[in-house]
Amino acid sequence: MSDTLYQAIEEQIKRSQSTIFTALPATVIAFDGHTVQCKAMINKVLANGQEIAIPPLVDVPVQFPHAGGFCITVPIKAGDEGLVIFSSRCIDGWFASGQTSKPLDNRINDLSDGFFIPGCNSVPHKIPVFYHDGISMQTDDGSTHIRLTNGTIYIKGNIEHQGNTKQLGNYNQTGSFNQSGGNTSSNGTITAQDIKTNKGIDLNKHVHAGVQSGGSTTKEPQ
Repeated sequence: MSDTLYQAIEEQIKRSQSTIFTALPATVIAFDGHTVQCKAMINKVLANGQEIAIPPLVDVPVQFPHAGGFCITVPIKAGDEGLVIFSSRCIDGWFASGQTSKPLDNRINDLSDGFFIPGCNSVPHKIPVFYHDGISMQTDDGSTHIRLTNGTIYIKGNIEHQGNTKQLGNYNQTGSFNQSGGNTSSNGTITAQDIKTNKGIDLNKHVHAGVQSGGSTTKEPQ
């Protein structure tokens, strides 16, 4: 095989490969709760060396953990980074129906058939405060979090709870306990450092004067 023929074949292979895409880093332009419009962050280089930007990718399904009636989501916003992976065949039929479908187009690893995975970050946008000792759900700066380690769950931040609470084991509290309406009952011991009524009366020090057993004053609670 002559060098000229070899070079011609090599150039043709490169041209063919330049139209096949497997995965690209991307930045979100818009998110509708199911798909993103995003910008590929790697430009395309033509066979002649010319560099061109890839047009925005549209209707790209976002990958969230979602199965068995449960899901985990994050509020994707413009500017967020991620990774777009491209299906080996056209996904249009499946995407529209959710059913098994033949490819509606002959394209292979094409820019039209991407899936967006959020959170694949460049160095400037990496997680600034990374927790190394367990699983963490957190704000980027770590100021609010739920962290799971071996045997312990740590929660930092205000908690708003709807529904019933059931606990097996002891409950220890440091700080105030405020309750608006409803009843609190316990079959065990509740220990708190600071117990006050809604009028600010400290129940650890509250006494009664002029009681019927002789007009004396009761002692502080023991």
